[in-house]
Amino acid sequence: MITLRPTNLHWINGSSDDPADLCAHGGVELEIDGDVLVQGGNWTVSAAALYLLRTLSRPHTKSEPITEFLFPCCGHGMFDVDGHDDVLILGCNSGVDLEVVQIGDEFLLTAPDGRQHRVAVVDWTRAVCEFSDAVQAFYAGASPKEPADDVDGFQKFLSEWSWRRSEAENSIRA
Repeated sequence: MITLRPTNLHWINGSSDDPADLCAHGGVELEIDGDVLVQGGNWTVSAAALYLLRTLSRPHTKSEPITEFLFPCCGHGMFDVDGHDDVLILGCNSGVDLEVVQIGDEFLLTAPDGRQHRVAVVDWTRAVCEFSDAVQAFYAGASPKEPADDVDGFQKFLSEWSWRRSEAENSIRA
C-alpha cells in the first residue's frame, strides 16, 4: 500500500492565503508498505506535484533527472523556455529526492539509501494524482495568484500541471 500526500499546506509566510506567493508549501508523507521514505519537512509541494506528474511519463534518475529534487525546498523561479514543453522551475539546492523508473507494469522507487519498492503503475499514478489534486485544492481555496513579473512562467507552470494531470487521468481510465 502506498501513501503519498502533502501535509500542513501553507504559503511561504505561514498563512492560509497569500495572493503574491505562487508556490504552495507543506510537508510530505510518502510511505510504501509501512516503509517511510519521506516524512514531514517544509517543501514546495506545488513544484513537487508537477515533478511527480512528470515521473508518470519519463524516468527520474541520477543520470536522467527530471529535476534536482522531487520534493524541493524552493521553487520560486518559473520560466517559459522557448522550444520546451516543460516549465523551468529554479530554487535552492536543498530537498528530498528518490529515483522513479517505470519497468513494465510497475514503477521502481529507490530511496537515497538504496531501499527499493515496486509499485503497480496504476497505484503510483493514482497516488501522484491524489497528491496533485490535494495541492490543487489548496490553490482553489486561496485568492487568485498575483504574479509580480513572471506571468509567462507561472502560466506555463499552471498549463503544464493541468495537461499532465489530465494525461494521468486518461491513463488510469485506459
